[in-house]
Amino acid sequence: MSDIRDIPGIGDKTAGRLLEHFTSQEAAMEAFIQHDVAAIAAVPGIGEKNAVALVLAFIFKDENISPDSFLKTREAHRVYRHLLDIIKSYTSTQYARDKLNIYFPIPSSKKDMITSVMGDVAYACQMVDTIFAVEEGLDRLKKILAGVRPIKAARPKKVRDRVIVAAGHEEYRQAQARFGNDIDILLAESPRELADAASAYHHVTASMALEGVDIPYDAEIDYANLPDLEMWQAVPEMEIAFFSQNLKSITSAIQAYRLIENTSSRVFAGIEPGPVGRLGSALDVVGDNDDIRTGTDKEMDRIRSALDRLDDSVKTAENSADIQLREFLQSSTVTLSGKDLLNAVGGDVKDLLDRQLSGRYTGIVKETLQGIIDELDLDQKESLLLTDLFNRDIMTSIEADRDVVEKLRLLLRGRLAKRRMDLLREAARTLFDLKETARALVSGAMELDMWFAIGLFARERNLTTPELMDKPGIHIKAGTNLFLQGDVKPVNYALGEVGAGNAAVGYTPERVAVLSGVNSGGKTSTLDLVAQVMILSHMGFPVPGEQVSVGLVDELYYFGKSGGTMDAGAFESTIKEFSVVWGTGKMAVLVDELESITEPGASARIIGGILESLADNPHTVGIFVSHLAESIMEHTSAPVRVDGIEARGLDEDLNLIVDRNPRYNYAAKSTPELIVERLVRKSDDEKKDFYQRLLDKFK
Repeated sequence: MSDIRDIPGIGDKTAGRLLEHFTSQEAAMEAFIQHDVAAIAAVPGIGEKNAVALVLAFIFKDENISPDSFLKTREAHRVYRHLLDIIKSYTSTQYARDKLNIYFPIPSSKKDMITSVMGDVAYACQMVDTIFAVEEGLDRLKKILAGVRPIKAARPKKVRDRVIVAAGHEEYRQAQARFGNDIDILLAESPRELADAASAYHHVTASMALEGVDIPYDAEIDYANLPDLEMWQAVPEMEIAFFSQNLKSITSAIQAYRLIENTSSRVFAGIEPGPVGRLGSALDVVGDNDDIRTGTDKEMDRIRSALDRLDDSVKTAENSADIQLREFLQSSTVTLSGKDLLNAVGGDVKDLLDRQLSGRYTGIVKETLQGIIDELDLDQKESLLLTDLFNRDIMTSIEADRDVVEKLRLLLRGRLAKRRMDLLREAARTLFDLKETARALVSGAMELDMWFAIGLFARERNLTTPELMDKPGIHIKAGTNLFLQGDVKPVNYALGEVGAGNAAVGYTPERVAVLSGVNSGGKTSTLDLVAQVMILSHMGFPVPGEQVSVGLVDELYYFGKSGGTMDAGAFESTIKEFSVVWGTGKMAVLVDELESITEPGASARIIGGILESLADNPHTVGIFVSHLAESIMEHTSAPVRVDGIEARGLDEDLNLIVDRNPRYNYAAKSTPELIVERLVRKSDDEKKDFYQRLLDKFK
C-alpha cells in the first residue's frame, strides 16, 4: 500500500487529519508500517482505540493475516483471549492494554514476523531483569507508569487582563487572526486610545509604531514588532497550558525515562538526555492550573499572599487599634493649667485635647501601620502608599481609608501581573522548543508500559523463549498451565521429533496421540497447556516451561468438550468441522472428549478415522483426550500413540493421588473404582453397603 486511503476504515476525512498531522503521505504510512499506535492516536479526532483498530486493519491487509488466520475455532480464540487478559493485568495504562491487541498468533509462513517480535520481547525481558536489580525498581516503575496518560489537547481560557494593541488595520487583522481567540486585540489610531488601553488592562503589548506616544501616567507597556510576535511572548499561557494540563503524564514519563536510562529498553530511542533535563527543570515552575506553581518564585508568592490577606489584615489591625484608642481614652485624665482653663473657657477645647492625646494616638497609628506592613511583607514603595491609611487628626475611633487600601491593591495587582508575565514568558520560551520532546517521552512511556508488562509477565510466570522448529512436533519440559492458580505441578509432554537428549522413558516420536486417564487428572489442563504454548510461541512471546520446542504450524484447531450427546443436525455440523483435517497444510489439532457426540461405539470409529487423516498429513500434530483409547485403537491403523494420566490410589484425606505427567505409550484407566472406593470409605450409613456392592464389581 502506498496511500493511507487503502487502509480499511480510513476515508477522506480521516485521511485529511492524518496528512495534516504527519505532513506527508510517506510519514503517515511509515507510522502504520512501524505500528506506531501512539503517533496515530495523537492525531486529533482519532484516539487510542481507533488507532489500534486502524493499525490492525493495516496489518490485516498488508500482511494478509488476522487472528482468524491461525485461530480456527472458538476454543482456540478463548485461550488466546484469556492469555491476553493475563498479560494485560500487568499493564498500568489503557494504551498498553489496547495496543496488546495488535499481537496475535500468526502462521509459520510469517516466521520472520514471529522472530522479530521474539527479539523485541527478549529486550523487554532483559530490561525487566535490569530494573529488578535496582532496589524496588519494579514497584517504582509500576507506580510511575500509572501516572502516564495520552497527551491531550490543551486550550486555556481567554486572557482578559492583557491586550495586544495594533497601529494599523492590516496589523490589527494579522494579530486578530493569530491571537484573537486567546487575548483581546485592539486598534489604536490615536495616543488617547493607547492610553485608554493602558488604563484598562494590567499589561499591554503594543506595536512598535506606537512607541514614543506620551502616556500621562505610569503604565506597563511592551513594544514589539507584531508580525514577529511569538505565541510564548503574546500569550505564554498557551504554551504553559500544554504542559500544565499534561503535567502528571509528562513528569511521570521523565521519571520512567530516567529509571530505565541504563537498561536495554529501546522505547526512548532518539530522545537525548539533554532536552529531557531541560524539560524537567522548566517544569519545576509549572503548576497544574496553567500558571506558575506556588513556591517557585518568592517575589510572586509574596505579592500574591499580600493580596490574599490585604482586607483581613487591614480590618484586624483597624479593630485592634480602635480598641487600644478607646481603652486609652477611658483610662485617661486631662490636667489643665490656669492658662489652659482660660483657653478652654474661650472655646479652644479641641486644640487642648489634641495636645494632651496626640502622642498616644500617633503611637497607636504608627504601630498599627507598621504591623500591617510587617504582616503583609510590603516593600518600601508599597509601604509608602499606606502613609495616609489612617486619619492624622485625632478621632474618637480609628478607621482605615478604603481608597488607600484600593490604591495598594491596584499596585499589588499590577506588580503581580508583571512578575507573573515575566515568569510565564521565561518558562514558555524554554518549553516552546521542548513540546515534541514531551510528546515523545509520553508516547515512549506508554509504549514502555506494554513491553514492561510483557517482560513482567514472563518473569513472574517463569516463562522461557521457545525454540522454533520447522518440523512438526512440540516438546514441553516443566510446563505450567497459566490458567491454573495455586501450587501447580509442572508437566512434561511431547509429540513428534524432540531432539536427542529430550526423549523421556517410553517416548516414541508419533505426531498424533490419544491422551487417556483418570477424571480430574489433568488431561484438559494438559491440552490447555499445549494450546497456550502453541499460541504464545506463534505470537513471538515466551511460553510456560523450563525448556520448550515448537514446530511452527499455520493453523490451530482446538475443540472443547461438547455439552452432551448431539442431535442429528449438531452431529452433522461437528463432523463437517473436522473435515479440515483432510488436507496437507501445517496444523495442530487439539480435541477434548469428542466421544460425547454420539454413542461410544460410533464415536470410537469416527475418532479413529479422524486420527488416520491427521497421521496421513506429515505436517500435522494432534492430541485427542478420550476415555475410549482402547476402542479407538481398534478402529485405526495409523501410527497413533496412546498416553495416559493415571491415579495411583487415595491419600489419607481420601483425595486421588495422581501423577499429572502423562506416561508415554500407556493406556491409563479412568479408575472409577477409586472414586467408588472413596465413597465406601467416607460413608457411615446404610448407603455404604450399596457403594461396597459397586466396588466389588471391579474385583
